[in-house]
Amino acid sequence: KKVVDGEEFKLGTVLFCGSSKPDLTRRVELFLQSSNAIPSKLRYNINKAADKANIPHLPTLLVSSGNAFSVTGDVSIARYLARLGGNSLYGAEEVTGIIVEEQHLLLASQIDQWIDLVQLYSLSGNDSSSKDRFIALLDNHLNERTFLVGHQLSLADIAAHQLLFSPLFALSPSSFPSSHHVLRWFDLISELSPADPPITLSPPIPASVALMTGAASSKASSAVAGKQAAVTSSSSTAAAAPEADEGGTCPPLEGAVEGAVVTRFPPEPSGYLHIGHAKAVLLNQYYAQRYKGRLLVRFDDTNPSKEKEEFEENILRDLATLGVRPDQVSHSSDHFATCEEFARKMIREGKAYMDDTDQETMQAERMERKESRHRHSPPETNLSLFEQLLQGLPAAQSYCLRAKIDMGSLNGTLRDPVLYRFNDTPHHRTGSKHKAYPTYDLACPIIDSIEGVTHALRTTEYNDRDEQYHWLQDAMGLRKVHIQAFGKMNFVHTVLSKRKLTWFVEQNLVEGWFDPRFPTIQGCVRRGMNVEALKSFILSQGASRRVITMEWDKFWSENKKVLEERSARYMGVSVATPQLQLTELGRAAPDPSGAVELLLTNVADLESAHSVQIHPQRPEMGQRVMRRSCRVLLDRADAVTFKVGEEVTLLRWGNVVITEVQLDSQDRLLGLQGRFDAEATNFSKTKKTTWVANIPDLVPCRLVEFDHLISKAKLGEDDKFQDFVNPVTKTESWALCDPCLRLVRPGEVLQLERKGFFRCDQAYGGSLDRPAVLFLIPDGKATTAKGVVAKKGK
Repeated sequence: KKVVDGEEFKLGTVLFCGSSKPDLTRRVELFLQSSNAIPSKLRYNINKAADKANIPHLPTLLVSSGNAFSVTGDVSIARYLARLGGNSLYGAEEVTGIIVEEQHLLLASQIDQWIDLVQLYSLSGNDSSSKDRFIALLDNHLNERTFLVGHQLSLADIAAHQLLFSPLFALSPSSFPSSHHVLRWFDLISELSPADPPITLSPPIPASVALMTGAASSKASSAVAGKQAAVTSSSSTAAAAPEADEGGTCPPLEGAVEGAVVTRFPPEPSGYLHIGHAKAVLLNQYYAQRYKGRLLVRFDDTNPSKEKEEFEENILRDLATLGVRPDQVSHSSDHFATCEEFARKMIREGKAYMDDTDQETMQAERMERKESRHRHSPPETNLSLFEQLLQGLPAAQSYCLRAKIDMGSLNGTLRDPVLYRFNDTPHHRTGSKHKAYPTYDLACPIIDSIEGVTHALRTTEYNDRDEQYHWLQDAMGLRKVHIQAFGKMNFVHTVLSKRKLTWFVEQNLVEGWFDPRFPTIQGCVRRGMNVEALKSFILSQGASRRVITMEWDKFWSENKKVLEERSARYMGVSVATPQLQLTELGRAAPDPSGAVELLLTNVADLESAHSVQIHPQRPEMGQRVMRRSCRVLLDRADAVTFKVGEEVTLLRWGNVVITEVQLDSQDRLLGLQGRFDAEATNFSKTKKTTWVANIPDLVPCRLVEFDHLISKAKLGEDDKFQDFVNPVTKTESWALCDPCLRLVRPGEVLQLERKGFFRCDQAYGGSLDRPAVLFLIPDGKATTAKGVVAKKGK
């Protein structure tokens, strides 16, 4: 806090006048908050005293107690915030995890150059030639670039985009229809932009303070202060927002009333749920629980060509896996009759018309903003054709129903979207009863409203459709539903499109939708994902509007923390093949490419059983039997490093002194001999090795490790994903493991010490041709666990 003329006010306050608003500052603040780059919100105050005294006053930010107005000017404050937020908006791009300083300085200078250009053109006023020059400059620069500077969003993009939106320039996409690169960039930055709620004003600052002016600040000595700015509800009856630690980065719902909130999750039964769907349904469940409301699950079954009962059944299974228990399950098909009635209502009122324009021509007309020749057909004609369409009569099969909104709109989704179309494919629930079906664009606003949904959570890719959604509700006289947008969560080396995932299934590149290489819920669980870890990870990402691309390593490393606490420990040794390693008597025989036998010369030639903890640090998990013998098997990778006279530690047993190393004629290791030292106390400096007793009832295990299906980390807009299909995505190796693995059932997770965590996919069947199948669970590290992968396959 700062005391001025006896009055106290907080640091981190922006003072501004009505004639000079901190618009760029506000946008940068929202970008940084959406990525958790700054810890708190700014406070804003209108400088009423300066306005009244007619004193020009640029936006000023108080950031230190030593100088009241430390940073002056909207652009200067924005630059300060961008640097405060870790420079991610100021050219700090990571190259293999390291920020290259020289490159950072160059990019930062280029960003400054663009900001200077933006300021220059902002002074041109309404000079049309200056506007044209600026657009031409942008379009030429963006010819082969996604962003203005570097390979990620920067302050340059935000500043230029802000200029195009500003009242001074008053530009929109219609102002530069031929500047395709600017249009592409404009849409991208619009999509990345967080929601811009109105500035909440803090309590007024006394006039004696507000009238003070200062020179440009010295270097800021402290970060923006204030733990959390107050959130003002849009409704006096809205529930108070939960504390920050309850919601993380999940903002409060607009107009939410405790006990009255209804959210919905509307999956299309055209595939299994994937990890992106998991974020959507878990956020819907979170908000329903946060406001003590209800969660609806509604199957959007409006396209029988893609939908199957199999998919619906597995979606319900996936929801149960995630612990989602909806208060109501319904189908869009439950409301087909209602949708038909609302469609008739729109036709009668002249708000919809029938059109038989072919798809290619319709698309071209929408791009050219040209009206269809049927747009002004009389309602009677349209209604007659619609009834014929519903009956599937041949004369109407080429027609569709379109909303009559605005063909000249800048928003392409308002250019008379299709509401109904013919489809005689039998529906998996209603059979051949219907011959035409409502589109998602029509069914969604109708059913959301009549089922009582209060808040529809949608990803930012639907931003353009939000206006269409509300137009349709207004046109049909329906109750309005609040829309809350959140950013999609993508992963590197991964496609989440159902169309692309279906291609992998149809090409037999995977086992099915449950393949452990797939990003589906069932695929991830089968690979070893812990559901609680997944839910915690997703909710920690929050409901920011920013689209993010995550590294799988981050999730798997969090997953490993859960497995560390819960998983039983066993041992196994790698072998070339069990058939080659095992003799007819069932005991492992010398194999120059497999495990190595160590003979303990001072241990009796008898098998013994000993009780050890299932988990060394968790005695409450119980005990298991460990078998011992004078003959033990070691991993060859460990054994080849042992020398005569060296003392090594057999984990969970004790120390052995190596007395002999046996080699064949090609100097390949055949076996070892050693003396067990029961009195040994030196365990800190010895080599540690896993082992199993060389006994007949070892369990043969096939160890399987998977790689990404897509070889490129991030696919570009013009990339064909088929060109980046990884040719080798599955590797297998063999191991002989502890006899206790006979009891491990499918779905159990265990650790083979020094090899990694595994999920049992197939239990041991009692013979070599029916081995246990264990899937290696990624641990968040780039390298493969030592000794696990030995043989590559398709």
